[in-house]
Amino acid sequence: MNESNNHFAIVSGRANPDLVKKVAKYLKVEPVFLETAPWGNNYPRCQRPAEVTFAQKKVIIITGLQYREVGSPLEELELMFDACGSAGEIHLILTWFCGKDDVAHHPGQVPTAAWIARTIRELGPKSINVFDPHQSSHLELFYPARRRRFYFLRLLIEKARELGIDQVAATDFTSTKRAYRVENFLQTKNPIIVAAKDHDHQSKNSQLAWKQLMGKVVGKKVGLFDDMALSLSTLKESSRTLKEKMKAGEIYAFAAHFDPTPGAYDNLQEMFNQGWLEQFITTNSNLIDQKYLNLPGFTVVDVSKFVSEVAELIIKGESTSPLFHDI
Repeated sequence: MNESNNHFAIVSGRANPDLVKKVAKYLKVEPVFLETAPWGNNYPRCQRPAEVTFAQKKVIIITGLQYREVGSPLEELELMFDACGSAGEIHLILTWFCGKDDVAHHPGQVPTAAWIARTIRELGPKSINVFDPHQSSHLELFYPARRRRFYFLRLLIEKARELGIDQVAATDFTSTKRAYRVENFLQTKNPIIVAAKDHDHQSKNSQLAWKQLMGKVVGKKVGLFDDMALSLSTLKESSRTLKEKMKAGEIYAFAAHFDPTPGAYDNLQEMFNQGWLEQFITTNSNLIDQKYLNLPGFTVVDVSKFVSEVAELIIKGESTSPLFHDI
């Protein structure tokens, strides 16, 4: 940015410091990391550096709501928001927001996405900016706050084009629309392979109950596209079926977010070892453990420039709509 950076601040906590540092570098400003590690008794804590003030500034809080070994990211976000209370306005950039367990409701279950969104909305941010929401309808849970959605998946499509992906596969029926949009970008001219599946939502980890692939493999490089990857059990079954039963050549998996649950590492390692998968391509929207980065075939697309573009438009008070491409 050419203008003075004294009127804004990039703020974050523990969720993904590497990404935030890269974003701040693009914006030519030092990021402010709030100390949010809990007290010794596990009580929540948030401490702003003594020399830092947010008075009358535009504050951009960048974080991901990733519930993996970081305590409660929502609680952290609430504390960070309060720590920035003197700011002129506060904007949120959520690199990862998921309501995965909202697929089915059971007696007594609180729909988590709605609960999280209501909590965030009631903080009163100037805007809420979300990347690749699990379901686009989740964005409306922030109503009436000013809200925008963006897609890291568009960066993965560019990677797919570089790799020469010549056939698109959908991970399930609900992903078919996304697969057709990816095909519109790639223009492979080949039919889309569609996967049908169902999960046992009564189980704690929503285990895969059944899966079936439909279509014919005609491409040499098949790309499986999804908005997120968790346990990778679905991906494992898809890649194995494509390789062993449908005689696919090279198979590449693309996921905008990687938020691994127990078993993900073993599933990914098995896919690579068995030759079912050539590459797993994701983004650094979440902090990724080094053990995954060490796997041959695990590829990360850096999204920091994209996030910084969103932040820069917010700081300048300009429209972010030019960065929106529905996928």
